[in-house]
Amino acid sequence: MKGSRVLIRENFSDYSLNIPYKVYSFCEGRNGLFTTLERIRIKDNNAIIYYENPNKNFVRAFLNRNEKIKEYNNETIDRIEENKGYMPWELLSNLSNKINEDLEIYLDKVKWVNKFKIKPKNFEVVGKSKNLHIHQDALIYPNVVFDVSSGPIIIDKDVRITSFSFLEGPLYIGPLSQIDNARITGGTIIGNSCRIGGEVENSIISDFSNKHHEGFLGHSYVGRWVNIGALATTSDLKNNYGVVKLTIADKQISTNTLKFGAVIGDFSKIGIGTMINTGSIIDIGCNVVNSRVSGYIPPFTWADGKSKYRLDKFIIDTKKIMARRNQNLSSEMEVCLKAIYEE
Repeated sequence: MKGSRVLIRENFSDYSLNIPYKVYSFCEGRNGLFTTLERIRIKDNNAIIYYENPNKNFVRAFLNRNEKIKEYNNETIDRIEENKGYMPWELLSNLSNKINEDLEIYLDKVKWVNKFKIKPKNFEVVGKSKNLHIHQDALIYPNVVFDVSSGPIIIDKDVRITSFSFLEGPLYIGPLSQIDNARITGGTIIGNSCRIGGEVENSIISDFSNKHHEGFLGHSYVGRWVNIGALATTSDLKNNYGVVKLTIADKQISTNTLKFGAVIGDFSKIGIGTMINTGSIIDIGCNVVNSRVSGYIPPFTWADGKSKYRLDKFIIDTKKIMARRNQNLSSEMEVCLKAIYEE
C-alpha cells in the first residue's frame, strides 16, 4: 500500500531562537511519549518522508541518522510538518497534556505495555496502578514511590530506579536510563541512556544527558550529551513573579509564562555548584564553570567566558564522551559542528 507523502520542513526565520535544534531536528526530539517523526510513522507506516532545511550541512547529518528519509526536491506533498510551537517554553507548557494524549496510542502500539500487570511488592503506588506502566526488564529497587494520581508514568526497557526515589506523573523515562535517589515531578520527559538524581520538575532531558547528583532542574530544556554537575541549580521563578523574558544577543523574547528555568544546548557541560538564573540560555558546546550564570552564553564558551572552547579539543572530547555510551560522532555531524563553530 502506497503511503502519504510527508514533508518535514525546518526553517527558523530567526536563527537566534534555534538553540535546541542546531544539531538535531525538532522532529527527532521527544515532546510527549513520541517524537514527531515517530508520530508520522505511527499515523502512516508506509509514509514517504521528505526533509527540507536550508542548512545543507544539517541536512546531510540528519539524513545520515535517518536513512529512510529523502531530501526534498519539489516533490508533490500531502502533508507538511513544520517547526511551529517547538520553542522550549511552548513544549514544557503543553508537556503534561501531550503525555496524556499520547498514552492511548502508546498502549496500542507498544506491545510490552499490555503483557503484564503491575503488582507492587517492594515499591509504593499512589493512585490507580493501571496508570503505571513498567517494562518487565526495568529494575525497581525497594522503597520507590510512584505517584500516578496526576497522570501516567511510563518506565521503558532496562531503566534502573534505586531506593528512595519519588516519581510523579505525567512522566516518561526512556530505555537504559538510571534514576538514583531522585524527586521527579510536574510533567517530565527523560530520554534514552540518561543518569538522573536530585530534583527535576517539568523538564525535558534529551538522550544521553546527565544530571546525576543533588541540585534542582526546573521548567528547563536540556539537549543531548549534556552533563550537569553536582549541586548545579536552576532558578525557574523571578522574585517579583513576573513573566520570564529571555535575552539572546540583542533580542528579548517573552516566554509568556511565570515559570521557566533554562535552555542548555547540546554537548554543553555545567560545573559543580553553578547557579543558573531564571531564563538563562546556554548555547551548544559550552563548558560553564562560573558560580553564577545569567542571560545568554554564546556557543562553545569556555570556562569563565573570556575564551572559546578550542575546536580540536571539543571534537576530541566529544568523541571520547560518545564512545563511553557506545556511540560514534559521524563525519557528517562533525562537519555540522565545525560549521556552527565557525559562524
